[in-house]
Amino acid sequence: MRKFALSSGLKVYLKKREDLNSVSVNVWVKAGASYESDENRGVAHFLEHVLFCGSSKYSQGEIDRIVEELGGELNAATSYDYTYYYINLPSTAGLRAVELLSQLVCHPLITDEAVEKEKPIVLEEIARSRDNPQEIFAERFMEELYRDAPYRYPILGFAQTVEKFTAKTLLDFYSSLYTPERMAVVIVGNFNENEALKEVEEHFNLNRKGAPPPAPPVESSLKGGGYFEISHPAVSVPYVSLGWKLPPCSRKDVYYEILDSLLSSGRSSLLYRHLRERGLVYGAYANYQNLLLGSNYSVLLITDRVDEALRELRELLSQVPSITKEEFEFAKSKLFKGELFGRESGEAEADAIGFAGAIVEDDGYYADFFKDLQEATYGEFIERVNFLTEEPTVGLLLPQAT
Repeated sequence: MRKFALSSGLKVYLKKREDLNSVSVNVWVKAGASYESDENRGVAHFLEHVLFCGSSKYSQGEIDRIVEELGGELNAATSYDYTYYYINLPSTAGLRAVELLSQLVCHPLITDEAVEKEKPIVLEEIARSRDNPQEIFAERFMEELYRDAPYRYPILGFAQTVEKFTAKTLLDFYSSLYTPERMAVVIVGNFNENEALKEVEEHFNLNRKGAPPPAPPVESSLKGGGYFEISHPAVSVPYVSLGWKLPPCSRKDVYYEILDSLLSSGRSSLLYRHLRERGLVYGAYANYQNLLLGSNYSVLLITDRVDEALRELRELLSQVPSITKEEFEFAKSKLFKGELFGRESGEAEADAIGFAGAIVEDDGYYADFFKDLQEATYGEFIERVNFLTEEPTVGLLLPQAT
């Protein structure tokens, strides 16, 4: 992988893959829902929509049409800590994506007309999310888990804030956060590196500085606890979720990835053998969510034997800090092979490089993952997973009584 920094502060990552017949071009922006205020909740996601409404060079839908004609794929996603845009194309036309994405991200037409056109679409998304019990449950869980970090607010925002958006709302957010020092262009696939760098230098020749909003607050305490339950008519089997707060994401995340491997990777995992195989649950999943302002770890069960499954889960988790070194090494081995397999995809590799470089701002978060995994010790693992013995935040999603 080669890395460049343009004079504007824009980061460029090039990873040539001769084993691929495609090129993935990503633009990452450190501008997610975490950087919103109470007055503009949902603006990061809304802005993502509006950036597809045309640019200084292309009318609405024209970039989509060009990408489709070239046999590619164009999309974007907004999260708490970032927004990113990507185009995947056959290698014969791969570098065309650089100019197209530059138009989309760097030269959008943010007008009141575009804002009003997208409002009913986004408001419908919000309304649909209110009909999805799993989404309601996930948002409520984040709301209960966090006290300081803005992860307690939904990424889509609220209908009452979105309804008030104007072009100025979006332009203020865009001009303060879509600046080159907060952005990275990532290209992975079969392409000419010198040509790629020239394309980026030509089309991402940005010369603007923003005045970013105040840094969002980091979660001040890792203490959790608490209980909530909600019901919904569309739920037929209860969901049980346990969650713990963890420090902001860092290179030490490798230990929580090992924990994921131990708990929920395949039929050899602890959750499968102790809960699923015994018929206590229909599904059991562990998840580490790496976030800049305070990460979290959660375990989700789908079961109609709530009390029994929860009791067995708590007992199982209390034993994790006393697993053997052999079990630890086996979990490391599974993680190594899974990561190796995952990196075969150019799209997945571009995603991982962009997140590490532009968002975590530590290239080693991706580039040195295997080194960090190899150097991970049994002793530090036991120390870091001891949080599982502490009181979690517990949530229940239940069928609505009739």
